Amino acid sequence: MNDAQTRSTENRFLLYREKKDALLVIGLIHQGETHVFHFGDHPIQKRVEPEDVIFEIGSISKVFTTSILSSMLQKGQMKLDDSISLYCPHIRKNHPIQIEQLATHTSGLPPYRLLRDLQLCFLPKVRRDMFCQYSLDELMKLLNSKKWNQPKSFPSRYSNVGVGLLGLIMGWSRHKTYEQLLMEYIVDELHLSSTFITIKDDIKSKMILGHRENGKEVPPLHMLDYQGAGAIRSTITDLLSFLSAHLHADADSFWKITHEPRGDMGRNMSMGLGWVIDDTGLICHNGATSGFSSFIGFRPHSKAGVVVLSNYRNRITQDSPDRIAYDLMDMLESKIK
Repeated sequence: MNDAQTRSTENRFLLYREKKDALLVIGLIHQGETHVFHFGDHPIQKRVEPEDVIFEIGSISKVFTTSILSSMLQKGQMKLDDSISLYCPHIRKNHPIQIEQLATHTSGLPPYRLLRDLQLCFLPKVRRDMFCQYSLDELMKLLNSKKWNQPKSFPSRYSNVGVGLLGLIMGWSRHKTYEQLLMEYIVDELHLSSTFITIKDDIKSKMILGHRENGKEVPPLHMLDYQGAGAIRSTITDLLSFLSAHLHADADSFWKITHEPRGDMGRNMSMGLGWVIDDTGLICHNGATSGFSSFIGFRPHSKAGVVVLSNYRNRITQDSPDRIAYDLMDMLESKIK
């Protein structure tokens, strides 16, 4: 990274010091070592170390979901070509959508659309998870509609309800909740101490509140049906452990199969199981809720990785975690060279 890029990255960090109650926490893995940095001035830092502050991680939850899936695949508990109807009696038999399609956003299930928001204004109010515009009952009706009369492949279309359904199906197959799967297959496996969904009284003091772009605080996220799409909360410490498990996965590891490209996802990007893979070899995923933004990514060939957590919801802005992460990865790899 040249001097101009370095200055640009530093300016993005400085912007967090100007935001009200902002906290930006960055974790790096480089040459076998882990480093954590933080920017901002949030009152929570008076009682909790930045490494232990709990953030909502949004859609980074999706790669936790597919990591659970990969473990279940290795244990023979599920197959990628299984029909989703094998695990849900409410879906008609021999449904053409397969498990792999849910994990790679090729199921044809709907993405988030503004037109659907307009439609919902005229429909009866029912419980729907944030960022998922269909209730579970509505989704079952859609899956049993004529749209899926014949098996066919769909183009890549990012779907929260698709990955949320995957989390549900995996739980149904084991007669457990999604959070119980999270604990069994990842949290206990990696000895994570602060990764969860359900908020308990003893951890509330470590949770930071999120903010919209205008600085307004937002309440904690609660997703009930589609938790596998974005409901997880975690710390930079736990996420670095999760990232390290993927970064150092050997050829026989169940983590490794999630990194394999399985189809195109837009220009210069392909899709693994949950992970997005760009044309530079960066395996990554970002996340956002109403008050948080996040990013996790790594390049296996350089053994370098980065996690960025922010308690501000950012869109395509100068200080987004995505941009910060890409700059930092360039910096790390320039040092390796």
